[in-house]
Amino acid sequence: MQNYLFTSDIFKGSRYEKGHPLDMDRVWPSVELIQLMGWIKEDQIIKNKPAEIKELVKFHDLEYVQALKKAEEELELPEHLKRKYNIGVGNNPIFSEVFSRPASAAKASIKAVEMIANKEAKKILNISGGTHHGRKSEAYGFCFLNDCVLAILKALELGFSKVLYVDIDAHHCDGVQDVFVHNENVTIISIHEKNRWPQTGKLEENNNKNIMNFPVSESFNDSEIDYVINNAVIPYAKSIQPDLLIIQAGADMLNGDPQSRISLSNNAYWKAVKDILLLCENSIILGGGGYNPYLTAKAWAGNWTLLNDRSDLLDSNMTEECRNLLASLKWNNSRVRRGIPSNWIKSWRDQSTKTSVGDEVISLVKNVLRMKNL
Repeated sequence: MQNYLFTSDIFKGSRYEKGHPLDMDRVWPSVELIQLMGWIKEDQIIKNKPAEIKELVKFHDLEYVQALKKAEEELELPEHLKRKYNIGVGNNPIFSEVFSRPASAAKASIKAVEMIANKEAKKILNISGGTHHGRKSEAYGFCFLNDCVLAILKALELGFSKVLYVDIDAHHCDGVQDVFVHNENVTIISIHEKNRWPQTGKLEENNNKNIMNFPVSESFNDSEIDYVINNAVIPYAKSIQPDLLIIQAGADMLNGDPQSRISLSNNAYWKAVKDILLLCENSIILGGGGYNPYLTAKAWAGNWTLLNDRSDLLDSNMTEECRNLLASLKWNNSRVRRGIPSNWIKSWRDQSTKTSVGDEVISLVKNVLRMKNL
């Protein structure tokens, strides 16, 4: 049975407004890197169109979805609708694909669940997904729709009884936790930077039966994410015996990302994803955060090799075509004012550095396991 990569043509050329953290390309470069390396067959790439309104209202309010569609059609909204739905306000700008782009990501996540339920696939990578902050009737945290919630709801509808959602984005998955916090069929695990927006995912929230949160400090390192996953996440998840795994693999904990203070290498990131994938044969990997286009494109492309149990491919030399593609990406950020650091665009793997597990992380894991009676 083949594994599949989901994408959409809409992501090539679609950007948030100038100056926004998402005024950059991430999805299509990830797909093209995979193709340029020869890691995928063309029939494994599935392009999705936007979800229909009837699919989106399985979670989102109809009036909100209609307002989002209106914002795309008119590139404007009346002021009272902007304020009511948080569309065109703050970091949730109105742009030319403000409905179609998130709706395409949502369709991909929904369809991924459907294909796995129908035994047409076991593992799917939806790079465009992972919009875990979206609210029922409000845009929030750059997220206009919540494909993660829609995917989980579809899974429950189709008979999955033990859905495991693991989120390694630097920002807590508040939009997902809020919906499923007391749902005995869904387990939510999140590793995220503490004292960072949206200021949720606190340690005490582990008192909820189906929630496991690891708020970590900005010094969180490669050895520590491995320690958290193998000493807490995996033992806890194995006790659940999930029949569907969804990984939100945001790449904003990587060293060089401007939206977190954590500095993981992509070696640690990929090992985390690889280890989590062992928890369930039926697996979906989503994108999410990731605000350095070079690091994010490489990280998400690499996830395709993990999905196919071919992490050895990440030790390959990056082709000249891949290097040229990465070098061509535009990013208006001070980190590249004097040029793109060569290690971002010349090789797949970051240079290995020696790290150790600190007392703070050991204590955090002990506290979480105690709260979970493990």
